[in-house]
Amino acid sequence: MSTTIETAAPARYRISAILSGLAAMWRAAGPALLAIVINAAIQAALMYLDVQSGFSIGFLASFVVSAAAAMALYAVLTAAALESVDGTASFASVLARSRRHILLFAVWTIVQWTLIVMVALVHVGLILLVAALTPFLPLAAMDGHRAAMVSNFRAVGARFGRWLVTSLVLIVAGLVLYLLSAVNTFFVKGTPASVIFWLVMGIVAWWLLTAWALIFRATPVGAREPASD
Repeated sequence: MSTTIETAAPARYRISAILSGLAAMWRAAGPALLAIVINAAIQAALMYLDVQSGFSIGFLASFVVSAAAAMALYAVLTAAALESVDGTASFASVLARSRRHILLFAVWTIVQWTLIVMVALVHVGLILLVAALTPFLPLAAMDGHRAAMVSNFRAVGARFGRWLVTSLVLIVAGLVLYLLSAVNTFFVKGTPASVIFWLVMGIVAWWLLTAWALIFRATPVGAREPASD
């Protein structure tokens, strides 16, 4: 059995990973925008149907479809972020990565979302804390790391200063987005509000995932994709 020594790759960002991510994300414009629009359409259709919440088959089916669409979007945007760091992300390359690691990604996404739901029961503001502590989790899973949570914290430790600064900026941005979403829901409402919310959130998530992917690829644990799952 051979032992591989992990070394960090050269950083692909300069002053700001967030600004570098804004430039790099457009390499994956095709698959990312298509996924964002499809998800927004699905979520808007579910909002239009207006299935009443409660223990019913209709509500359960609506919930499953909504969650599945959101997870599919999350998977495509994460794959697009990783592919765009290395060059132009085509439909084929994003789809291939998504299919290759979708089960691993789904497991760790459920873990992350479960943590979010649990902390939200305590205080909604803690959602931002979970997001700040696990920024590399979806990227590690979509990169084929079985112990994605371990890889996440190893990446945080490897670029602690960059992680801290980026997290603080994103926490502030998250608070602003939360307030804007509340305004959107209050003044727009219904299906149009759903379309605006999911389009904006999709683009923002795509941007931030790309920024985190740039940092992840500059760490020893993220410098190379594992040879196998």
